[in-house]
Amino acid sequence: MTDNSDLGQKVLVCGQGGKSTLARALADDLRLPYIELDDIKHMAGWVERERDDFRAEIQRVFDENPDGWVIDGNYGTDLEGMVHKVAETVIFVNMPWRVMMWRTFWRSLDRIWNKRVLWNGNQETWREVFFSRDAFMLYLITHRMHFQGRRKDRIYKWSNGARLIELDGRRALNRFYKERGLSRG
Repeated sequence: MTDNSDLGQKVLVCGQGGKSTLARALADDLRLPYIELDDIKHMAGWVERERDDFRAEIQRVFDENPDGWVIDGNYGTDLEGMVHKVAETVIFVNMPWRVMMWRTFWRSLDRIWNKRVLWNGNQETWREVFFSRDAFMLYLITHRMHFQGRRKDRIYKWSNGARLIELDGRRALNRFYKERGLSRG
């Protein structure tokens, strides 16, 4: 096992295209609680927490885990950098849009086909992912520029004071796993 203590005890993994797997691997390696923001944001029936309630729940997570955590998620706008401000390390998984898009497509297909239960009993459906006006895949396509630039700028701004590690592409992500002795489990 490689010593990953240089990351600190409060680690945020954000971005797209592998962040959840990486966050779980780091939490396991660092022996810290793994906190998934989607699990907090999405209540049963896909009802989303209101912004103030979401922020209060995140504060509760901080209060319950003062010795550290690994948080996985991208809700920077809702949280106004709340997690970034206390994280010691921010790891930004920055896959090219086409890679992120295909990974999301195949992951969603697998979840729907195998009826995987996600956060708080929720399951993805064909309609909400592919065949509605608000379909998640359509959102990814229409918000492509958000994923290609503006998000990166915000993450750099919000991570002020934290160590920032950008994993720009598959090779960088694979190298990070290898150099740190992490397992994708």
